[in-house]
Amino acid sequence: MNCSGRNRRRSVAFAVVVLALPVFWVRVPGGVADSAKQKGNLKVSFAQGAWDRSLWTPLRLPHQSSTPQFIQRKDSLGTGAFTAAQRKQKLDNVLLMFDTGLTEAQFEVEFSIGPEHGTAPGFFLAPTVKDGVLDQAVCVFVASYTVATWLATTDPKTGKTTYKHLARLNRWRDPGKRHVFRCRYSARRNAVLLQVDDSDVLMLRDVGARPNTKIGIWGCHGTCDFYRLLVRPGGNLPWAATPPEGGRN
Repeated sequence: MNCSGRNRRRSVAFAVVVLALPVFWVRVPGGVADSAKQKGNLKVSFAQGAWDRSLWTPLRLPHQSSTPQFIQRKDSLGTGAFTAAQRKQKLDNVLLMFDTGLTEAQFEVEFSIGPEHGTAPGFFLAPTVKDGVLDQAVCVFVASYTVATWLATTDPKTGKTTYKHLARLNRWRDPGKRHVFRCRYSARRNAVLLQVDDSDVLMLRDVGARPNTKIGIWGCHGTCDFYRLLVRPGGNLPWAATPPEGGRN
């Protein structure tokens, strides 16, 4: 599964560790700027009137002639059910980017998956952008049946987005229920950690795009909702597994 509609590729080997982390979300009152330079954790609610649009940058993919926009709902930002024509033309993608100002951090997003088959709320990091067009990024899409990670790159010959399959973690997630995506990234390590809900933690290193300060959300293939964002400076997902309390496995 990717948002280009290309055939699936075999995933590369990856390492996982086990960790379950609770997250407590705090709504940001209307009028409070979501500045990534503040001390401590950054907390943003995507509810209507509760976030500062001026700090976020809508992007488009190379094949899109205009920049799609998310739908503002009462409690979330989202996408609707795309038409068959939009899916055929690969126009079922909506992207929004944010600059955390941090090269070592963890971002966490509360989201839900719509009922359409193949719907895949997405997240991206390490983006490079040219004139409002996404040129390259590490992308993670969460469907009901899998978490798929890709390196999206613009082909200089064709000008189209290509997707290199990095890894996949298969596990069922109920559509319509809220889930939490976590990503810890490090420019120094050139590595990222990924987790959805209480899944194992997936680690990726040296994938071809070094993390920078920018992250984003990506609505793909169907109805997606994004409710809240949390940015933790440094982060707390572990870079390596430790023995469980009371002894080793």
